[in-house]
Amino acid sequence: MQQILFFFWQLCLLRESPENLPSSRFVVGLVIIAYLSIALIAVTLNQPNQTLFGIVGTVTLGVILQATFVWLLLAFKQVTHRFIATLASLLGANTLMLLILMPVNLTLLYTEGGSFNLFANSISWVCLGWWLAIAGSIYHNAINISLLQGSAIAFITELLALIVAFTLFPPS
Repeated sequence: MQQILFFFWQLCLLRESPENLPSSRFVVGLVIIAYLSIALIAVTLNQPNQTLFGIVGTVTLGVILQATFVWLLLAFKQVTHRFIATLASLLGANTLMLLILMPVNLTLLYTEGGSFNLFANSISWVCLGWWLAIAGSIYHNAINISLLQGSAIAFITELLALIVAFTLFPPS
């Protein structure tokens, strides 16, 4: 377990590649369960007025859209055998980022303006940039594209997932 966490931390530091993820079903299942758990908690905390259906729908929709985009990109580049490692790497790294962002988002949600709120907002933007670099690196290694193209794909994927989620599950 500690090796898996270390792998994802190294992935977040851009020192690891998705193809080095142990490709056992146990590891992939563990990553998916961890991501779903943390994502459900994060969405629940960040959108306290959202219904349970909206929370589950938002997280599920995000995973489905990300998996679809990853599959389509891998199929376009004819490297679909990298699907499991790529998706698990994206979800695992995203899990760590959600854990890092959870206290920051709670601070933004429950504090009024001021310098502490400005500091938390700045951390949030830095984490977005960091996530785009991580996802760009994963796409770069998995799909053989540039880091900038990978980051752009990650941004577009996140933006589309956000638009679709807010359209289908508007905040209450």
